[in-house]
Amino acid sequence: MKNNLALQAIKAGLRLSFKLPSLLPLPVTVLRSGMEHSAQLFKVRSDVQVESVTLGGVRAERLSPEKRTNKVILHFHGGAFFTGSAKTHRALGAELAARAQAVVYMLEYRLAPEHPYPAALDDGVAAYRALLTLGYKPQHIVLGGDSAGCAHILSLAVNLRDQGLALPAALFMISPYVDMTLSARSITTLKKRDPMLTKYALQRGSDGYRDSIATCDPRISPLFADLYGLPPLLIQAGSEEILLDDALRLAEYAGISGVYVDCQIFNGMWHNFQMFNAILPVADRAVDQIAVFVKQYMGG
Repeated sequence: MKNNLALQAIKAGLRLSFKLPSLLPLPVTVLRSGMEHSAQLFKVRSDVQVESVTLGGVRAERLSPEKRTNKVILHFHGGAFFTGSAKTHRALGAELAARAQAVVYMLEYRLAPEHPYPAALDDGVAAYRALLTLGYKPQHIVLGGDSAGCAHILSLAVNLRDQGLALPAALFMISPYVDMTLSARSITTLKKRDPMLTKYALQRGSDGYRDSIATCDPRISPLFADLYGLPPLLIQAGSEEILLDDALRLAEYAGISGVYVDCQIFNGMWHNFQMFNAILPVADRAVDQIAVFVKQYMGG
């Protein structure tokens, strides 16, 4: 009963504070500051050290667990390509660092529309190369992402493969946004049930990110890229988010391409529900499952 009340309260709060504003043509700066302010609700655990650093010339936050480790997660935050930051995802990054016993680099990649494609990809390549220069082995690196950050890490993995660079050990994705055509069935069928996302906000973000590139272009919508030879992939999504089909189709297409995929759909959950791990047992378990996956493929 208590858990159900918490679920309903969170959903109601998201509809009011997140979904409603996202339907309005508010300035990007207003939406960014609103997301930064909301992030203060999520407390950062005290056993993780937070430092501002640069990685390959790209700003980032380094979140380190108490025990020294040679394992690393390079994470790309969400925010529909035009919002979000290391600060908004600091609490989640700290949970991942502590539970997976890995250093998390939360990358401050350049945002659209000021910096359209390929700015974020270039930042990701620079950061990954910097990790290798610092001495991290590819088999000890995992790429992580949530929402639009998943498009970035998938594009990064494809780019690294095409360049012939050593690939990371694995990828994990939380509520992936990887199809900028926004033509999936769930975009329509779940628009009333989704307490957080709107097609308008997603399209606004992707339009700024892609600039003049077609929405179906694999560079912009990596769902349609050649996924052959990519590392193992963990996907988590909620059954009530309009991006549900992005997760399901990505799992299908990656599997057809020979990629190992673990796709976990959580009943009654919404976009990025893992952020609420301090409140909801199901979110807490989901983050634990990400940590198990990371440890499994990094040998932790």
